[in-house]
Amino acid sequence: MPAHPDPSCTLRNRLRFIVTMGAVFGIVVGAYLILAQAYTDHRRATAPLPEAERRTDACSLWFIGSSTIFKWSTLAADMAPWDAHNRGVNGAIIPQITGWLANEPPGPPPAAIVLYGGENDIDGGDTGAQTLMSLDRFLALKTRRYGSLPVIAISLKPSPARWSERPQQIVFNDGLRRLAAGRDDLHVVDIQSSMLVNGRPGPFYVADGIHMNAIGYARWTARLRPALTNILPADTMVRCRTIADRR
Repeated sequence: MPAHPDPSCTLRNRLRFIVTMGAVFGIVVGAYLILAQAYTDHRRATAPLPEAERRTDACSLWFIGSSTIFKWSTLAADMAPWDAHNRGVNGAIIPQITGWLANEPPGPPPAAIVLYGGENDIDGGDTGAQTLMSLDRFLALKTRRYGSLPVIAISLKPSPARWSERPQQIVFNDGLRRLAAGRDDLHVVDIQSSMLVNGRPGPFYVADGIHMNAIGYARWTARLRPALTNILPADTMVRCRTIADRR
């Protein structure tokens, strides 16, 4: 009579097969995830800032920075007649911004770059001095690509959720002013005092204590617009207003 297979042996073979296939599946999925992440990282590293496809001319302002810029929903109206391009990126730090600016496709420059950066760098563990070094590298790249194009840097805002980081923010803001004193292409708009009430952050923030509400952005606008008028050529402003009125 034919021998019957040992049931325990058959079960072991099945379990061995299942374990082997599970391991193969895990390797395949792991490899896919690694490749997908590598592809995502590559695309992110080689991408320009947002709105790279948008037409830039002498009436354009590039607003570059982190989520504080990205979330500025009224930016276009607040900066009219300037053609404000919102090129902010959520969570961005200055080295990332520098890399994306390096990937900017060839084309005419804007009238100026308005920069808000450094808050996430300090929140991520960098000191104010280290963040200034990152800014210096950003400015070096800007000079290589765009020469004496003005950069208008907004000081770091005092926010409730990051109040413990305020000392390093002050180090950065003080260094920013010193840096601007030695460069004709760098201008500082200091918004710190307009965001404080009795020495503490005022009611200018949404619930997360980091990002601004409409009142906060209105205060920035009130500081920034006069600075643009003082820094940028008056004839350009008149021409841009005429163009905007015709639209």
